Amino acid sequence: MHYIGCMILASISPYFANTLSRLKEYGGKKSLWQEDSATLIRAYESDLDTDQAIGVLQRARRMTRIFRAGLEHNDAFRAQYLSTDLHDWETFEEPPVPREYQDRLTDLLYIVRGPAEIPVLEIGDQARYIGARLFDKCVEGRLKFDVAVHDDNFAALLINATSEDGIRALSEFYLQDRADVTARILVQHNLPRWKGIESNPAKSRLYRKLLQPFREKAMEGTIRSVLTAIPTTRDAEVDGLPYEEYCDLYFKMCDQPWDRIQVAQKHLIQTLNAAKTLRFTNNDGTDLSMDVDGFTFCNSVIARNIPGSEVFSAPHIESTQGVIVAKGRFSVREDNGTIIENLRMEFEKGKLVKWTAEKGQEHFDHAVLLDEGSCRIGEIGIGTNPFLKQHVASILLSEKIGGSFHVALGDSYTMTDYMGDAVHVDNGNRSILHWDITTMLMGKQGRIYADDAVIMDDGIFLDPALRVLNEGWKAVPFHQRPQVWQKIYPEE
Repeated sequence: MHYIGCMILASISPYFANTLSRLKEYGGKKSLWQEDSATLIRAYESDLDTDQAIGVLQRARRMTRIFRAGLEHNDAFRAQYLSTDLHDWETFEEPPVPREYQDRLTDLLYIVRGPAEIPVLEIGDQARYIGARLFDKCVEGRLKFDVAVHDDNFAALLINATSEDGIRALSEFYLQDRADVTARILVQHNLPRWKGIESNPAKSRLYRKLLQPFREKAMEGTIRSVLTAIPTTRDAEVDGLPYEEYCDLYFKMCDQPWDRIQVAQKHLIQTLNAAKTLRFTNNDGTDLSMDVDGFTFCNSVIARNIPGSEVFSAPHIESTQGVIVAKGRFSVREDNGTIIENLRMEFEKGKLVKWTAEKGQEHFDHAVLLDEGSCRIGEIGIGTNPFLKQHVASILLSEKIGGSFHVALGDSYTMTDYMGDAVHVDNGNRSILHWDITTMLMGKQGRIYADDAVIMDDGIFLDPALRVLNEGWKAVPFHQRPQVWQKIYPEE
């Protein structure tokens, strides 16, 4: 693995230097964590390679949050911390695919535009290699950057143990640290391999609400964000696929003819923007209509989500009417990756009035009842990735399925510009939830109507100009396909 060696953390980024100053401040005070602070300080002032540096940054971030939460003298919290498997950076893995695939994905994720950029890297399990490569790129670019390692179990312990005042202090600390960030690179795992610790619902809800100003910056596009969610062995287990096969599917989804897809989606958007109403049907019982008059669709390829692709907008907030029957397994990231199965949702005047799940009803209830906006639709999207044609539990992957549509319960996007195009996607719905729920049309006699015209039948776009959205590299002339895709799709 390629690492930049012999680094003194405090010299790499002002963010890391600030953390060292805090550690020294904490180490100078009597607390249960005085010795731990001293150990971290010594690590900060030692030569480290990239892998070691990221591990130290994770532990240092934990220490600063413990003090901010006012738990530095709490014996019960320390005992729980020491007895709980929190899954440190050193236990994270990388997917079983060639490093060249991961290098290509790293290049797509690195959305830094120049030396003035201030990115934050948010790194999860399965990103052991990609996260280190992104770190190296930031160091090579001499950027002011920060790193946050995915740490849900620690966060749950912290939130459960602290008071409301502690939660407010934590949120203020987070917003202060993120005030100058211009780019956010999220390389997450999807379903966790380990059992999650449940956080206190009321405290967790308060914390998420207090962090909403940062979330809104991302939703409106003030902070540019790119996200990927790498499958884990648990994803493969839930979806009934061998893990190596699942990872191969994921990386091939990331490697599609994006330039051609962008052109085709632009053509599709002209049709959608001209429509006043959209209707979605399938033979599971879905029949959903909505008013989109005046809203415009975004051409989402891989600038924000990897893998792409989709087109998305929003309906008028009180216009959605009818039923969605969404078969399959669905994950709720805000609920420790809980799985909910086979959903039925009934909408009246834009509001979800009846909802059932064959499994996981209590988790479905929790999501829908989070706040006033969580029972309304903040987004309508149509998946266009031509390589994935089956439902999977991963939210990021399922919303991209070619031959599907999705609605997001909760927060609407607020940006007015998307990749240089003026857009109107804000229907006014506000929530701490944004949960994409995908419904299959392919193989289910599924149709999309723009006004009264059928634009998709059984999950296939009917317009010949959209062929690449149906077939991907197969729609590209053989000699223009990359070598790997010439093998997958031989010349006919």
